[in-house]
Amino acid sequence: MKMTNKNKSNFLPVILILAIVAILAVVLAPRMVSQSKIAQTLQSSAKDKEVAELLATMSKNPNKDSQEYKEARQKFCLLTARPVKEREKAIANIREFLGIPDIPVEFLCSRFAGKPDDSETDYNNPTSEHYEAARHGFEVDPKTNYLIGVGDAERRTGRKEDGTRWSEPLPEYDYSGRYSTPEEVRKVAEKFLTDHKDIFGIDLTKMTYKYEGTKPGNFFMHWEDKSVSVTKEHEVCGDVDQNREGAYQDAKGVWCIKQKSTNYQRIDIAITNGGQIIIYRNNINDLDKL
Repeated sequence: MKMTNKNKSNFLPVILILAIVAILAVVLAPRMVSQSKIAQTLQSSAKDKEVAELLATMSKNPNKDSQEYKEARQKFCLLTARPVKEREKAIANIREFLGIPDIPVEFLCSRFAGKPDDSETDYNNPTSEHYEAARHGFEVDPKTNYLIGVGDAERRTGRKEDGTRWSEPLPEYDYSGRYSTPEEVRKVAEKFLTDHKDIFGIDLTKMTYKYEGTKPGNFFMHWEDKSVSVTKEHEVCGDVDQNREGAYQDAKGVWCIKQKSTNYQRIDIAITNGGQIIIYRNNINDLDKL
């Protein structure tokens, strides 16, 4: 079918509009992206400035019990925290650990590492988060929301008007004596860690178990994964055998040798004779701290 001149004229405005839209997209898109980046930079700069001001306030008021320090600390922790939505899974994992779906969970603060060039602390990239619930303290990996630490919450202390000291109570622990041997509590611990592996992010089937010992009412044990490790070389100087292979003298004439150390992923726990895990520690984020 041939296109008449009339049909051609009908298409011309459409083609012209599409051409204009395409040109505008090419011209304006980079500007919009640039403006978005500028807005993000301004927001980041404003946040960095406020963080610096809060850190300065806390530095000037080292008394952690002072109202000024507490207010600055609270603002700092909330300002540098992940968005509430991103922390919901961490809170859900804490509640699952405690077995209490509606227990109040309080976000305390985050910890941070240095920037890649070690120029300063990177307050936009938390390495761990700390929470409190039912007088227990929890450490969470913000990248995964896995629990990497569980223990007693920090206990607040003070003095009453009559001068006597007070302190918050410890968590309620199960010391019913239901279990009396390491093998019994090992089974209880492994069942709990396996049943709730999604809140820990671990697989005990890949780890080697070792019993460490006991103290009244508590058993201590750990699991180690040899396939997850970090190895670093260190220089040891001073008390070094000069005849040892690899020994050398440094610029000051001191005998030295280079040694390698390896850290493996390790899960440490303490469990009561009632079968309650009261300490849990996963060193996955500390492997390079040799």
